[in-house]
Parts: sequence; C-alpha cells; structure tokens
Amino acid sequence: MMMSKVATYWIKSIFIAATLLMVSGKFHAQERMWKVDQTISISAERAILDQLNNVYVLRKGEVIKLDAKGKELSRYSNKLIGEDVLLDVTNPLKVLLYSPEQMRLITLDSRFGEMNEQVNFFQSGYEQISLVATSHSNGMWLYDPIDFKLIRLNKSMDEERTSLNLAQLFKVNLYPTDLIEINNKVYMTDPNHGVFVFDNFGNYLRKIPIKGIRKVVISDDRLFYMNKESLRALNLLDSSEEIVTIEMNSKSYFSVNRNRIAITKKDGIIIYQALP
Repeated sequence: MMMSKVATYWIKSIFIAATLLMVSGKFHAQERMWKVDQTISISAERAILDQLNNVYVLRKGEVIKLDAKGKELSRYSNKLIGEDVLLDVTNPLKVLLYSPEQMRLITLDSRFGEMNEQVNFFQSGYEQISLVATSHSNGMWLYDPIDFKLIRLNKSMDEERTSLNLAQLFKVNLYPTDLIEINNKVYMTDPNHGVFVFDNFGNYLRKIPIKGIRKVVISDDRLFYMNKESLRALNLLDSSEEIVTIEMNSKSYFSVNRNRIAITKKDGIIIYQALP
C-alpha cells in the first residue's frame, strides 16, 4: 500500500529534524548553568578540588587542605614544594606531591601525615622522571622523558608495565606537561600535539587533537580546557561540546569536579556550583 503524500511529508520532516538535532548537538551540547557559591580569601598559586569537594591550596613551601565551606582541615609544609611541584588528589586518601626538579615523591594521607618515606627516583635508578600520577590498586604512573616511556609501578613500587618509546610510536618530539588516570584510562597531554589516551595497561588508544592543553582536567566524562577566553567541556563519550558560562580568562588556573569549579585568582579562590 502506498503512503499518502501527507504521511511521506511528515516522515521526511521528522528524519530531517532528528538529523539536524544530532549534528547540532555534537557541537553545541546543552550548557550547564553555574553560580558563584563562595569566595575564599586566601593567597594561593593554585587551588585544586577533589571529589569530596575539599579544596587544596598550593603555594610555595606548603599545601593547605580546606573543606567544602573553606574551613582549614590540614596543613603540610615542606621546602621541596616549589612552583614546579605536582599535586595529585585523584585519591583523597593518598595524595601525591611530586617535585620533578628534586625527583622526590611525598605521599600524604587524608590528614596530611606522610604515609611512607619520601621516594627519591634518582636513587631508585631513574635518570629523570617528569610526571607522576595516581593509578588504580594503589599503583602509580611515571613518565620517563629520556626514554619517552610510560611506566606503571605497583603498590610495592616495582615496575609492572612499560610502554613502547612514545616518541618513536608517534613520530614527534614529545614534551608532556600532565598525566592522569581516570575511569581505567590514562591521559597524557602535550600542548604541541594534543591529549594522548591509553588504556590502563599503557597501550595507546587514540589522540584528542586539541592543542594548548597543559593541565588535564577531566570530570564526569568531560575534558575541560581553555579556548581563547572561554572555558569549554568536551564530552569524551559523544564528542559534544559545551561552553562553560563562568567569568575567567586564559591565565586563570581552574579545577573541576562533578558539581564544582574552583578558579584561582590573585586575591583568593572563587567556587562555582552547578545549578540543578
């Protein structure tokens, strides 16, 4: 039985509308709305959020842990903490503090007590380690910029896995600036090339071709990054993208968890809360 012209018209209209919706959705996902929740008046070089809404204030010589209301919980001081120090709060119960210049790693518990003796990677036989990141099962990832390799250590600090030479694999000069494991994937960014994605065995999966990203910020399956003067969020599942409507500029340091964004400014930290 042949369809009527009216039925055919409506089927075509619905198909075209659905197609346009999918195409437009890929580039313009529905934007979440954010409001200023609080301003914390404290001097900070960087402020980092964990998944429990704690705020870690990093400045020369010390790290201060604040609760969600801005109340100080703990403070850790060490002269090794300089401008180059890396702070990984992926696991709030095991915070990593690493100085690439000194090649020393400090592991802190939730109250900022040192969990183990400081690790000196040079004394452990490494010529250079530029990046360190928390991994599953109490392990950690290292990046060796001499051999251009990712190295996974188990909880006993023994080498468990080592990647291929990534510079040879990608046929580029690599200068990664950040490394993180999240949701069984490892993300390593090189501002000149993009964000390289590996599985939790260190096998290369793909590249996210967004250049200029120095810090990998991923939350709720979204990669947050600055594009000129706007903060954007790339959905890692469907490649849709949203513009995050908050006030900041390209020089602002930011941190994100599922419902909050922390912006570090000269006179303090601004915390934004996602609207329901």
